[in-house]
Formats: sequence, structure tokens, C-alpha cells
Amino acid sequence: MNTNFTMQFRATKELTKEECMQLLHLDDINSNQLEQLIASREAGIINFNLIDVREWVEWVGSRIKYANYLIPTTSFYEKLNQIENEKDTPCVVYCHIGQRSAYCQKVMRDLGFKTVSNLLHGIAGYSGEIIQGK
Repeated sequence: MNTNFTMQFRATKELTKEECMQLLHLDDINSNQLEQLIASREAGIINFNLIDVREWVEWVGSRIKYANYLIPTTSFYEKLNQIENEKDTPCVVYCHIGQRSAYCQKVMRDLGFKTVSNLLHGIAGYSGEIIQGK
């Protein structure tokens, strides 16, 4: 038997705070990683802002259940003032497929937001809970 091999099993999707911070410092995260971050946030392990940068009509049609803010790309600079005082809070941005959010990620970093990750493939590739309506 190999005594150097250890395997960790998780009963939940939550990550440790250190694991969360490692993910939040990545340029891009995938759907599974975002789901783990959301579960960890819901468990009180970590805090971050989940920001939808699509337009209002897209937001109403469908959005990630635990999104904190809608900051549409077309009025991004104006609407970004909602979180101007949260530049130290990690953020994850998403759009439909990841292109608009990659642009917004760069803008946010240029404006002094410390930690901004982009959801790869956007909401189109997200396998977690989606909600609709206002």
C-alpha cells in the first residue's frame, strides 16, 4: 500500500478560504470553480462580488442566481460607481460568452480593482442555478 498517497473527499462544494483566494486570483475561472466559490460564499467562508455585465434585457431573460450586480457594458463606467468603494473586494465578472466580461475585467483592473476574474464561456457555459425575471 502506498502511504504517500492521500485523497481528500468533500461532502460539500465549499472550498477553504485559501482555495477560494487562489481561484479568485486567476484571470479566468470555469463554471465548476464559480459554483464552488458561490457555495463557499453562501457558507460564509469568502466574500466576492458576482457581476453581470450584460444588458438589462439579457439579465431579465436569465442570470446566475447569486449575481450581486448588473453593470451593463454599455453604461459600464457610469454604473461601476455602485461598487466604487469595494475595490478591495474580489470580483467575478460574466457576460454571455466571456468577451464583454474580459473587456470589463481589464477596465476594472485599470481603475484599481484589486482582484477581478472572468467567467470562461460566460453564462452560456455555466452549469449552476439560473433564474429569470426582474
